[in-house]
Amino acid sequence: MEVSGKFAVSSEQDSNLYCFPCDREGLKEPAFGYCQDCEEHLCESCYKHHRKPKPTMNHVLLDKDRMPQQSKSGNTNNDQITDFCTKHSDKPLEFYCNTHESNMCYVCVTLEHKHCKVDYIPDVSGNVSGELEKLIDRMETLMQKCKSNVRIAETATANIEHMYTAVVEDIQVFRNEINECLDKMEAEIMRDAKSLALTAKSKQENVMTGSLHIAEEMSSTMSMLKSLSDENKRNKLFIEMKHAEPQVAKLSDKEKQLAEDIKTDAEIIFIQNEKTLNKLKSSNILGTISAYRRPCAESAVCVQYEREIQVQPPSDKSRSNILGMVLISTTNMIVADYNNKKIKIINIDTGTLVSEIILSSSPRDVIKLPQNKLAVALPAEKCIQIVSYTDTSLSLDRRIDVGESCYCVAYCQDKLVVGCNFNPGKLVILDLDGNIIQVFDTPGLFKGPDKIVISSDEKFMYVSNYDGQQSEVVKVDWQGNVLQRFADQGYIYPKGIQELEDGTLLVCYTDSSNIVRLSSSFKKCEIVGLEKTDFYNPVAVYYNDRNHKLYISCSSESGKSSPRDIIKIFSVKWT
Repeated sequence: MEVSGKFAVSSEQDSNLYCFPCDREGLKEPAFGYCQDCEEHLCESCYKHHRKPKPTMNHVLLDKDRMPQQSKSGNTNNDQITDFCTKHSDKPLEFYCNTHESNMCYVCVTLEHKHCKVDYIPDVSGNVSGELEKLIDRMETLMQKCKSNVRIAETATANIEHMYTAVVEDIQVFRNEINECLDKMEAEIMRDAKSLALTAKSKQENVMTGSLHIAEEMSSTMSMLKSLSDENKRNKLFIEMKHAEPQVAKLSDKEKQLAEDIKTDAEIIFIQNEKTLNKLKSSNILGTISAYRRPCAESAVCVQYEREIQVQPPSDKSRSNILGMVLISTTNMIVADYNNKKIKIINIDTGTLVSEIILSSSPRDVIKLPQNKLAVALPAEKCIQIVSYTDTSLSLDRRIDVGESCYCVAYCQDKLVVGCNFNPGKLVILDLDGNIIQVFDTPGLFKGPDKIVISSDEKFMYVSNYDGQQSEVVKVDWQGNVLQRFADQGYIYPKGIQELEDGTLLVCYTDSSNIVRLSSSFKKCEIVGLEKTDFYNPVAVYYNDRNHKLYISCSSESGKSSPRDIIKIFSVKWT
């Protein structure tokens, strides 16, 4: 029945009984009778004509005296359909076409969807809890992806700033070796560098803006859907869900594009022209700004030994045993000295001690945290010691009690991942206040976790695992699921792990005195040059992707019990 005017809605429960078919059309006709088969009150007109159509000719009708005096739920309530058709503005959206996946009015159904599978919304809107849950899950997943994109883009933006600063420094150092007549060329090349940096930053800023917009839209839609669900507005909920689904799909595609935009495949470096000084009179080439292409896992890594640092200042009572290390600047490195119970700052250019601090027990691992902090694993005291640092000093900060023997530690998104205990071992995930978030201690998962590295995309953890017999590297997701294991009889006692800029891993095997390069799927990749260098018992490894230097702590003499008292330095390149 076609009617003019807008759809009438009563916000409160009406004490009178009305004809349900007419009520759907926006009319308030008093009930004259009741159909037991349809479970609907009928006005006089609908009552008299109800038995004429073939589908309802055998329905049981009750007159006014015998009809129920209370309406069924859904007859008159605050869940009336109040959304109207865009083609027929005075007709409510009462139907859903499964064929075309769209809401529509009865006019649209009659004219355009005669052969489609069409549902009457009030009949199907009460069974959407499972579909709603899946839609909410999709929205939450999309929102989390966008938040992750923002974090990654923020990190990428900071790295771009660092790269740009490094390029400027390199240019200025090289520029000081020539005379002041090169000012003009220096300005030109600086503009090129800044242009590349600004372009890269703009790309990441677009990712942040777009991701935040999607996350906000998902949050708003989720809030509205949950509110409708809580208020039992089933029809409205159904309609809004169907409106939301194509939007979620559209925004999901947009998020995927944003995620692709994050994957910056170039770094900005300054390539200096070594022949510039000799050719200055006949050439105006200062150098070039280039986008440095990251290497890939399929390329062979070539390492070339340069020199070694003896980490043994006069203040030490025992031979140094470097079990962990991390760079804090281009010249200074933090090392964890197990035998002397110290954290030290070492100048890697000169090999001299800059600063040191004595701990209450022996450290097994050290990593960098934000805001010039270090996290140090102290297994004997079952805690993580936080240490503050500058380029020239160290000071003890607070402690985080773990309650388990802490052998290694990693950091990701304001969380610490701590490898604990031995045979069996476990991973404990805590926030920076020491509150336990999650524990991975499934029997057989870990025997002796000795080093944890978070993948650069923050999706996985790589853990070196050893129980005195079985040596393996384990790839684990954030739900504690083992995705891959690597074990080889030729590699014994894995300890230090380092991810290179091509996404491959370097793993130190202490007892077999070798290092293996693995892809992210744990296939062995080519590494050339280490076999030409004598090194014993490698335990910690660190790679600086700015100057392509590799640092390995190892023993200065053979023997499994020899402490790791030197750091060997290698240059790295891909072929």
